[in-house]
Amino acid sequence: MQLTPLFTAKKTISLTIAAALVGSWTVNAAEQETQAQENIEQISVIGSRRLGRTVEDSPVPIDIISGDALKSSGQTETNALLSTLLPSFNFPQPSITDGSDHVRPAQLRGLAPDHTLVLVNGKRRHSNALLNLNGSTGRGSSSVDLNAIPANAIERIEVLRDGAAAQYGSDAIAGVINIVLKSNSSGGSLGAVYGANITDMDGVAQLQSVSEDANGDLAFTEGGDRSLTDGQTLTLQGNMGFELGDNGFLSISSEYRDRSSTNRSDYDQRENYPRLPDGSLDPREFTWDRYNHNFGNGTVEDFALFYNAGYQLNNDAELYSFGSYSKREGEGGGFYRRAQD
Repeated sequence: MQLTPLFTAKKTISLTIAAALVGSWTVNAAEQETQAQENIEQISVIGSRRLGRTVEDSPVPIDIISGDALKSSGQTETNALLSTLLPSFNFPQPSITDGSDHVRPAQLRGLAPDHTLVLVNGKRRHSNALLNLNGSTGRGSSSVDLNAIPANAIERIEVLRDGAAAQYGSDAIAGVINIVLKSNSSGGSLGAVYGANITDMDGVAQLQSVSEDANGDLAFTEGGDRSLTDGQTLTLQGNMGFELGDNGFLSISSEYRDRSSTNRSDYDQRENYPRLPDGSLDPREFTWDRYNHNFGNGTVEDFALFYNAGYQLNNDAELYSFGSYSKREGEGGGFYRRAQD
């Protein structure tokens, strides 16, 4: 770090007394600084909004998320990771949004998902083929699937929180996200994360049983507050680096995720089946699952593989290559259609 002097002398006066005073002041200042360093307590910054994330000497707002911040975020999905660490990044998770239940669009600075340019190692990342519909974010647009990039393949993330359409085109109106991949030539890591949602719904009754009242209509027995455990998620991650000759590297990262669905709907009080010819209730009314509306995340089984390779030919030339493979299968909720509809 370069230190800038607070005062600059325009003329030098060679006086013994002046030199003695300056020497005395320097010694006292050094002693005070040493004493202050001995007395100061250790300062730890906790939380996701870390100091030093934003580049302060840049004419435009730039955030750099380091590898240490990525590891300590507690998130395994790239979209959720950015949402945790970056205030201007929005990752909503609406329900019953067709394919967007599994390929979640995200926003930068509240603009449409296709207005954020995503780069990988400085090169454009392709958009997915899914068109966002229904109640999803950015209806009518198509965005980059950030969750197809394993979180453990990322060295750091650079985010430009300003329009860059003049340089990159209209897909950079909201800003630019540049994902820098790991370039380790040795070593590696393995990780496993498991989690679930344990929910107690205060004031929301749990359905106990269904019966028929004196008028021949449905009657429901409730008891206690509803509580459930769902959304069980298992994530396995791995990274390994290899040497390519004397001046090259190959870094391979993979990720597997298996997530169960979540549901926060109340039970359905409607009659599901047509009544019998004599006007009585169908016996199946008392046995079918009345928590039939799935408001929450769908089930997802996801696998992603990413590689990053490079070879330094000389001081001016380098060969590089990176690519990915991903496969995702999911099942989302929809509006329940009754048998009598």
